[in-house]
Amino acid sequence: MADRPTLVLLHGFLGSAADWQPVLSALESHFHCLALDLPGHGDNRFPLSQGPGFDEVCLHLESQLPPQPFHLLGYSLGGRIALHLAQRRPERLLSLTLESAHPGLKLESERALRRQADGQWQQVLQQHSLSEFLERWYRQPVFANLSEQAREKMIEARLGNDANALAALYHNTGLGWQQDMSQLLAKLTVPVHYLCGREDSKFVALGMEMDSLGLLTSLHSFPCGHNVHRACPAPFADTLIQTLIP
Repeated sequence: MADRPTLVLLHGFLGSAADWQPVLSALESHFHCLALDLPGHGDNRFPLSQGPGFDEVCLHLESQLPPQPFHLLGYSLGGRIALHLAQRRPERLLSLTLESAHPGLKLESERALRRQADGQWQQVLQQHSLSEFLERWYRQPVFANLSEQAREKMIEARLGNDANALAALYHNTGLGWQQDMSQLLAKLTVPVHYLCGREDSKFVALGMEMDSLGLLTSLHSFPCGHNVHRACPAPFADTLIQTLIP
């Protein structure tokens, strides 16, 4: 294990460290994998405050990171948190890999509108049952590729989460509170890779835009939707290994 580099994996909103199971067996042949639960998810019951911003969750996660440099992979919300960890601790990184993650809205007017929309989702989460929130959440266009059976399975897997803790994390790390991280990507001296599903047109466009601006070391797309590591585990793991291992 000591001769393998560490790969830190951050899951998406409503997920858990267990979401990486489909790719861990392949990745663990090449990396020491450290999959972390975000606050309010899985076994992590760290009580976030209701103050907006990424600093608190980043500080909490930093206490669990290895002392030696590591590869960092984040999916969706986990990717956006990974961007903020990279901003805070760029000297700790060997590489940064983003899976279906937004680099940040460019205009304050866009961020204000997003905060308003996120506030509505937060109200649903706080005022309704978790099952009803999950039913609405997984009806969003970004999850349109899910079959009814896959959607029901996803909802069932998420019912063990803490609704209040989820609301706090959702509020603090919403896209409306995230700054545009393009300047960070331009300054990073480590490789930056982007993975997305070709059926997820929004994030394909974001990846192509970042690539056209010279912000990425590599861009990879797969025949699936938003959650690539779940839908295409073998190609995802193979691409990651070939990309990160010299």
